Amino acid sequence: MKTVSFDITAGKDAPLKLSQAILLYEGDAGVCFASVHGIDATGRQPVILEGIAFTSEAAVRLALELSNNAMRGGFVPPELLYLDGSAMAWWVPPARRHIAFRTEKLGSPERGEVVPHPGLVFRAEHGRRWCVWALKGSARPSEETPLYQAPYFNVYADGGICTGNVHLPEGTTAERIRAWNDAFFGSFFTHPNVQGKLVTYKGGTFKFWTDMLDGRHQEFPEHVLVPCHRTLAQVLGLRGQP
Repeated sequence: MKTVSFDITAGKDAPLKLSQAILLYEGDAGVCFASVHGIDATGRQPVILEGIAFTSEAAVRLALELSNNAMRGGFVPPELLYLDGSAMAWWVPPARRHIAFRTEKLGSPERGEVVPHPGLVFRAEHGRRWCVWALKGSARPSEETPLYQAPYFNVYADGGICTGNVHLPEGTTAERIRAWNDAFFGSFFTHPNVQGKLVTYKGGTFKFWTDMLDGRHQEFPEHVLVPCHRTLAQVLGLRGQP
């Protein structure tokens, strides 16, 4: 057996000693179990003793203890809605922003303008999916806020964003929110990705964005948004689906 050793430095005034061990067991179909064990440190080598089930309550206590002792910190921006380590959700208030299209169906091969946008909620998972939904109003969303189909090309009906050749930011931490926003609004939108209606607008999706680019709407017309029939809590996995 190969022996691996390592050192932990916590400062001269805060010596650490091995007190418990947590063993993780994983099986098929995502089955996972953990047990926590005491340590017998009376001999030359510590011995893992008989364990008990590691409950969810114990896991929460451990996470709090570790976070309280973490040597890092920072301000929480007001747009951050949810953060669990691998996934992050944030809010983008309604505003006028630049948007660019690459399609012949809007009057030219490429076209971009500064137009009004609705409030948005983004969700990004590290190394996995990136999603966006629209909101009505300018208030910061709560768990019960209803969501709407984001009215953009390259967005699927479930909110998933088709990234194509877009270079995605590294990491899902609060300080990366601006980079994720820049990646979305700085890309070219090329074609609708939904089978149904992207917006409820006379003349359809291409007429809507042609009118937006032509400056026909000084504010984003929220009545065109298509309901998702899901709340913020539901898309974050905090509530069951309807």
